[in-house]
Amino acid sequence: MNLVPDKPRFCVWEITLVCNMRCLHCGSYAGSKRIDEMTLEQMLDVADQLAEIGVQRLTLSGGEPLLRKDWDRIAARLMDRGVRVGMISNGFKMLDNLPRIMDLQRYHRGFEVIAMSVDGLSQTHDAFRQVPGSFDRLAAAFKELNRRGIYTAAITSVSTLNLGELDELHDALASFGVRAWQLQTLFGGGRMRERPDLMPGPEVVETLARFIARKRAGRSPMQVFPADCIGYFTELEEPMRGFRWSGCQAGLTAIGVEANGNVKGCLSMCPELLEDNPFVEGNLHHEKLIDIWNKPGAFAYNRQFAPDQAQGFCRTCQHLRECRCGCSAQAHFATGTVHENPYCVHRLQAERKTTVPRSLAKS
Repeated sequence: MNLVPDKPRFCVWEITLVCNMRCLHCGSYAGSKRIDEMTLEQMLDVADQLAEIGVQRLTLSGGEPLLRKDWDRIAARLMDRGVRVGMISNGFKMLDNLPRIMDLQRYHRGFEVIAMSVDGLSQTHDAFRQVPGSFDRLAAAFKELNRRGIYTAAITSVSTLNLGELDELHDALASFGVRAWQLQTLFGGGRMRERPDLMPGPEVVETLARFIARKRAGRSPMQVFPADCIGYFTELEEPMRGFRWSGCQAGLTAIGVEANGNVKGCLSMCPELLEDNPFVEGNLHHEKLIDIWNKPGAFAYNRQFAPDQAQGFCRTCQHLRECRCGCSAQAHFATGTVHENPYCVHRLQAERKTTVPRSLAKS
């Protein structure tokens, strides 16, 4: 099956890999800048290219985007070109940057949302971030941004350490004035390769799906929703997601750009591989974005997906053509291929139905 790509309406742009934390679950080993990180002049040109190709919504990410000294000039260029801009931050330097954030609100289009990563309650979060006081800093940032009328969101990567804290964390985030909360599973790459004990098994996706559905049904003051790595095609999909899953959008409607100019369908696709990354489709130091997007054979894992490529349970699934094995990044980290994904609620339920109960097995 050949899927005709739309224009890339959504983009996540890593503007630097520099970071002031050493998170235990960081997929890209953030800390130092990438070799050949683009200059401001190059970044502004890329901002123009992103607007021209049709990107409507863009998220600035890192590393820690606030540690790039000219981050606000990049954001302003995008906003002035009509792109709705958001940001993902660890929150530690948020209040230090508040004057520049407010200038963007006054004199440009302003941020659509500012999201901060929250890995659990105070002790758990600080342990993940390996920076004492980081939870208190982001809590203060959430409260101040809310006071100033800026829409905020929290993003939580669920681990074996924070899975039991989610109800209490929900209430804490709501008290900070957070407007939206995205939950996602950890990916087994980057620094997580060194801490497999933190990685929950596939069974957690159903637990998370039920938790999200419960919070939405309970009229949470926040918009609680799953990332693309949680689903798919069960009775939980509508109450959890609010719409029907339509497959990974990397290279179809979504695109990712790294600070060194590498272009991917999604930044989560093996971000730690600095060389020979199979998901890098081109580099903006050498090519125009529109040429990379329209390159024959690009983003083939989605654009040229064929059902006979699927493996394991996915190959037999009735939803295969629409689902295309769920989240491509999660599938690849879990199995080494984008064509089989154990992190699937439908798969868990189907396997549970076919398992012979122990009582019957003994008789």
